[in-house]
Formats: sequence, structure tokens, C-alpha cells
Amino acid sequence: MIDPIISAQVVMRSASPSDDDPLITSANVAEAAPPPEAVDTVRYFCADAGFAIGPFVGISFSIAGPASLFETVFGERPRLEERASVQQAMTAAGDELSLDRLPPEVGRWVRAVTFTPPPDFGPTGFAQPAGR
Repeated sequence: MIDPIISAQVVMRSASPSDDDPLITSANVAEAAPPPEAVDTVRYFCADAGFAIGPFVGISFSIAGPASLFETVFGERPRLEERASVQQAMTAAGDELSLDRLPPEVGRWVRAVTFTPPPDFGPTGFAQPAGR
């Protein structure tokens, strides 16, 4: 069985106690960002687990690895689905992974680990020339 390499976005929480559902804009993104030491804690955890880590931008960073690694760390194996000619990683519950298995010092800073769905627009195939 092929163990595909997939990626997810780790969305972090801010240090603010009122960050339940913030509207983040370019004007307040710095206020919504987690403290640097929290970013380091979560990124080191992900790297130590074996994920390739993307740069931290705004309030999130990407992780990538085999689907089996996601299963080991998060307790659920993402599956790939075809959607508009694009493969999308998902779980049985949807686009987000469960955070229940994260250690408390990591989980307290993670809002979500999510698979970005492909856009609902754009080409879905190639047009055939007339007469074919």
C-alpha cells in the first residue's frame, strides 16, 4: 500500500484569553499571533515527530509527512479523496484532525490542524478542440 505524503496547516492560538473566534485582519494579525515560545514549542514537537515544517506565517505553519505519520501522531489516518481532479486529504470527521492526543503543553496552543480543501472554482478538465 502506498503511503502518500500529505500536508496540513497548523493553526495556532493567541495568548489572549478572548481569542475564541477572532476576526483576524492585517490590522490585528500581530495581536492574534501566539507568543514566539509557543510557536517554538509546537514547531519543535512537530519536527521531533518527523514532520517537515514550513515557515510560520501570521498564525500558522504547514507540516508534511506520510499519512501513516499523521495517524501515529494524531490517532487518525487521513484519506485522500478526488475532488474536481485534485486530491484532498480528509479524515472521517472532515478537514480537521483531532487534537486529543497532543501533549498539553502543545495542544494548548493549537487551534486546529486542518487540510485545506481545494478551491470550488477553476478548471475541472481540459476542453476538447471542436470536431473531436
